[in-house]
Amino acid sequence: MIQMLNKFNLPNKSLKILVILVCADLFFILLHITHKLARIFNVFTTIQYNNAFNIYYDLTLAESFQYVKEYWIILFFAWLIFRKKQFFYTGWIFLFAYLLFDDMLSFHEGLGTLVIEKLGIPPFHVIFGELRYQDFGELSVSLFFGIFFLSMVAFSYFRNGKEVRTTFHYLIGGLFIIVFFGVIHDFTNRIFTEETRKLLYEITRLLEDGGEMVGMSLICWYVYSLTEPEQTSAQSFST
Repeated sequence: MIQMLNKFNLPNKSLKILVILVCADLFFILLHITHKLARIFNVFTTIQYNNAFNIYYDLTLAESFQYVKEYWIILFFAWLIFRKKQFFYTGWIFLFAYLLFDDMLSFHEGLGTLVIEKLGIPPFHVIFGELRYQDFGELSVSLFFGIFFLSMVAFSYFRNGKEVRTTFHYLIGGLFIIVFFGVIHDFTNRIFTEETRKLLYEITRLLEDGGEMVGMSLICWYVYSLTEPEQTSAQSFST
């Protein structure tokens, strides 16, 4: 695995951080599966009825861990900006600050619903499966703010050299993982209604939220590695 990281110019001396983060993600996924099985077989009453173990819902144990990872990412970027004077990460710190508050306060859901209502469209009208007009409103809000913050990232990208651009490539790759599972897969699982295709619905929901968790862990680990001494950063493996 270390050889693979070297091949792709990725850090390996902070690999233990990635292992810890991913193991924590897997632990929360296992709790979720146990919670679901307990309901199916009517056992383990405590975990059966406690939705804190469900990774689907906001403010649960798994979601709270996501907030912590986003907060750590913001702190790591702040360290790079203010301690190392690497101001080209400014767009990234704003982006993850938005993601943190959006996850905690459901910002894009509320604003998306408001926009749809202002247009005179019933937000909760079902179009197909569980796909509603509100989902398109939420997607529009996410695209607007995504484009806004990524334009700041793009500005720094084109103003800096090869090393900075390489780092941005890995950050964008991690962000794509989160977007794929959090946005694209969210639309996919709404095609399958919970009542008619229970198993497929549960699998797609688990893939969505579990994929987001692992994607955020990858970014958290990578940004942490950038704060380490120069010999352990991604750039040190370019030779």
